[in-house]
Amino acid sequence: MSFPSGYSVSFTGQNQEQAKASAFLTKAFFVAILLIFFILVAQFNSLAQPLIIMTAVVISLVGVFIGLILFALPFGIIMTGIGVISLAGVVVNNNIVLIDYMNLIRKKGLNALETAVQAGLRRFRPVTLTAVTTILGLVPLSFGLDFDVHEFKFTTGGESAMWWRGMGIAVIFGLSFATVLTLIIVPVIYNVVDELPAAIKEARLAIKELIIKINGKKKPIEEAV
Repeated sequence: MSFPSGYSVSFTGQNQEQAKASAFLTKAFFVAILLIFFILVAQFNSLAQPLIIMTAVVISLVGVFIGLILFALPFGIIMTGIGVISLAGVVVNNNIVLIDYMNLIRKKGLNALETAVQAGLRRFRPVTLTAVTTILGLVPLSFGLDFDVHEFKFTTGGESAMWWRGMGIAVIFGLSFATVLTLIIVPVIYNVVDELPAAIKEARLAIKELIIKINGKKKPIEEAV
């Protein structure tokens, strides 16, 4: 449509409020991640280990998207966003429990591989219990399971079920994915990061030896010419 001079069209109301909420939650998420990172750096006195934990937080978002796809839910800016922010806190706690124990048993002289295996076995129970209790606590909220105290029976499909479902599904699937991530992938990353300096040093020595061999083969040819 063409409008006369001085007239324009803009979307307001619910669309405007949703845009404001989206901007606020985006800023809140990045501020929360940044503050968590600074606290972890101060706690572990390391830059690599907080980066491992932050990597786990980012990868856990894959579980959120899987849950939304399976239940054909949109990414609600408000409720799903709140679920993602709360998920980040739980994932960070689980990884702190694991990596702190790794650092503790590493002082006993074990190598990175033995440390990762023992930490995964010893911290399997607390990490799993944290995830299971959180997931079970969100199941009634996500699927509208209520208990009617007047009629003394369970009911499904409460009025607020659809409102809370986005947040619940995000936390449930994100935390399920992050639990596997914490117990399997994080120890692997820890092991790789620990062995990375030695691998880089060996690679540099191998490159130097290769350069010396190449130069050694060139010299006889040049002398002969």
